[in-house]
Amino acid sequence: MGVSEITALVRACGGCHGLFFEVKHVEKLYAGVIVDVRAEAVNRIFQYAIPERYRATIEIGHRVLVPFGRRKLEGYVVELTDELEVEKERLRSILKPLDPEPAILPSLVELARWMGETYAGLFSEALQYMLPPARRYGRERVGVKTAQLVTLLEPEPQLRKNAWVQRRVVEVLQARGGRLLAPELLALAETSTSTLRALAERGIIALEDVRVERKVEVEPLPDPQLVLTARQHEAVATILAELEGERRPVLLHGVTGSGKTEVYLQVIAEVLRRGRQAIVLVPEIALTPQMLGRFAARFPDRVTVLHSALSLGERFDQWCKIREGRVDVVIGARSAVFAPLPRLGLIILDEEHERTYKQEEGSIRYQTREVAIKRCQLTGGQVVLGSATPAVESYHRALQGQYILAELPERVESRPLPKIEVVDMREEFAQGNRSMFSRRLREELEDLVGTERQAIILLNRRGFANFVLCRECGEVLDCPNCQVSLTYHKGVNRLKCHYCLHQEVLPQKCPRCASRYLRQFGVGTEQLEETLAQEFPELKTLRLDADTTRRKGAHSAILRQFAQGQAQVLIGTQMVAKGLDFPQVTLVGVLAADLSLRFPDIRSSERTFQLLTQVAGRSGRGELPGLVIVQAYEPGHFAIEAARSHDYLGFYRKEIGFRRALGYPPFRQLTRILCSGPQTEAEEACRRIAAHLLARGIPQMDLVGPFPAPIGRIQGRYRWQVLVKSDGPLQGLGELPSAGGDVQVTVDLDPLYML
Repeated sequence: MGVSEITALVRACGGCHGLFFEVKHVEKLYAGVIVDVRAEAVNRIFQYAIPERYRATIEIGHRVLVPFGRRKLEGYVVELTDELEVEKERLRSILKPLDPEPAILPSLVELARWMGETYAGLFSEALQYMLPPARRYGRERVGVKTAQLVTLLEPEPQLRKNAWVQRRVVEVLQARGGRLLAPELLALAETSTSTLRALAERGIIALEDVRVERKVEVEPLPDPQLVLTARQHEAVATILAELEGERRPVLLHGVTGSGKTEVYLQVIAEVLRRGRQAIVLVPEIALTPQMLGRFAARFPDRVTVLHSALSLGERFDQWCKIREGRVDVVIGARSAVFAPLPRLGLIILDEEHERTYKQEEGSIRYQTREVAIKRCQLTGGQVVLGSATPAVESYHRALQGQYILAELPERVESRPLPKIEVVDMREEFAQGNRSMFSRRLREELEDLVGTERQAIILLNRRGFANFVLCRECGEVLDCPNCQVSLTYHKGVNRLKCHYCLHQEVLPQKCPRCASRYLRQFGVGTEQLEETLAQEFPELKTLRLDADTTRRKGAHSAILRQFAQGQAQVLIGTQMVAKGLDFPQVTLVGVLAADLSLRFPDIRSSERTFQLLTQVAGRSGRGELPGLVIVQAYEPGHFAIEAARSHDYLGFYRKEIGFRRALGYPPFRQLTRILCSGPQTEAEEACRRIAAHLLARGIPQMDLVGPFPAPIGRIQGRYRWQVLVKSDGPLQGLGELPSAGGDVQVTVDLDPLYML
């Protein structure tokens, strides 16, 4: 068997650990390399000779330096072979490997290959996801952190009587076991490095540089080791049986508070017992501390976290820790699906329906669920998708037998689901109530005063006011770069664009007619917080949204304060709807519940149902029953009605009927091709692409557009799009006609938004 055949076998099994096969040794002569150039023209494998001195060390996944034209560029070894595939006189050699060990696991190389092909992106771009956070796009932005380690060589040294500082250093070392990092030692002994050098010169201490890990603090939470219910036992057994069998994904459909996390913990314990490792994905970084605490308590010293809220140095060190196999469980947001665990056996997507699992930037707009499934196919692992409100596509696949369905229809300890009341805000207005609070919600908030009970209020709009309008000429203050109105943030007295981050001071006069009659319209979480403080001064509030969580650690700090009872009301955007578990929360209020129904999106009804059901599930998780007050202007919509009665199946049946009639996912695949750039060029490029698709035989009825995107301009770039329905993956997306000029073309399979 040649090296090329071995490569093919590794590709087929994903470099699976535990799979052994006998091969005769064949010298590695040539490497297939993907060069780190973000251009479609070079999106292919280039063959290089491996210098003899590196043949024993270079492996699939190595970063290497290669000559490319007149430049020297970083590349990634994706194939090894003993067969020359280019003309010998054109063959060039690898200059050197850039790391002692391969940076990318073989299975992750194959995952990147699949992502590039599936999502019509660049192989080199897909490989960036697999690299250490500080080693991407040919840049080494942070490295290993080192510090001097001080070791006491003479426990009882002879020092001069007046050498007080040196004696203090020795005493600190004696008290700390004879070894201490220099920064800590200098702080405790209140001295400088010159003292250490003097002691080292006399042979009393030794100094050496050692690697220091940037530690991520993990605070274990109480671990009650709950006794599983009968349905939880069934769910665990179903998952483990599938792990030993066909390894189809398991959809764990459990109502809020049904104990899905305990099922995860039990399954992971068994996977670890078998010598494998696990990844647990959560949709929001805000959930990571709470989830991490529970897992750290159950699996001490075997858990770490990986997400963008960590500093670059912290992420780099955690990545290295994972790659070296020093932890067995990784918890994180979307990008943690690429964590380089060498013995991966399980990936769990908690709240699998969440939109944050879709990558919305870059050339490869992947869906984490599909990436997780493919990765486990490559490593022989199992995927578990958990949710109280599964994505319509996931539930459909479970009913079709592509997934295995495990259900938890009741809360633990037989706790009742919260009662949900829907208030028609049109009637409130007709009866003279001009407040943002319905009379029913006001009553319940007043009842909280003087108790230890808590409430969560959801308003899925941040800022103080949604837009500012001149009442004299009708001018709306818009973003100069985007086709959207500016949101007013009162705390900083700024108008902000939530798309391009442009901001400006709120003017005193209308920029169009110089009128002073500028008025703020709409309500955001900042205004909600201010109004609550004015009308319910006895209720201390906290706010959780993108504005209050910019600083590192702010998410966990706010949630910790709320958990400790330092506030009675937690206000927030959709962050407060996901996975939080506070036993004292007995009331949930939802303002503008039908806001998301207004979006021009095929999933607007699904998103509304999921958000309402999820936030309702934060109530009544302790001993006291829960109540949910939902305020809406369209209370009779089927998504709101289904959420009111906790009826997922009823919602699914109605929604799947609409999807079938209109030919939307999961019945047909939807692909969005977006062209952005100068106005005329973007439109022309989009029209060329549409004509190309028609010429390739795509029926006119399956092609929508080209037409301007609903938000026609973002960051100064005009946006045109075309939508294509197909019965399977659209072929030839990498062969679309060149956009030309300053036009960027983005291909998005099964887009979550059409804006």
